[in-house]
Amino acid sequence: MLSESHAAAILDVRVTNLERVVERVSVAVESIDESLKTLTKLDVQHTEIAKAVERAFEVSRDHETRIRAIESEMPTLKLVRRWALSGMATFAGALCLAIIALVLK
Repeated sequence: MLSESHAAAILDVRVTNLERVVERVSVAVESIDESLKTLTKLDVQHTEIAKAVERAFEVSRDHETRIRAIESEMPTLKLVRRWALSGMATFAGALCLAIIALVLK
């Protein structure tokens, strides 16, 4: 009988230890579950950010292409601007001379 009660005590201790281990494993599994949820959210955010960065670079490349086109036209635009300003100055000068000529008559 003593050995049966001793075996029962050992079995009780082992069951108690097993319950503790199962509880710790359960807590660890819950922690892993929360971590996986967080990791999934972060992965989704990372994917969205990567797509946004790629779109920004595409826009930047498009702007660079446009700027290059404008830069190639700049000498012509500067020349036309000088002609326009010279023409306006000539017209203004001629107008002033005409007004002065009318006043002096």
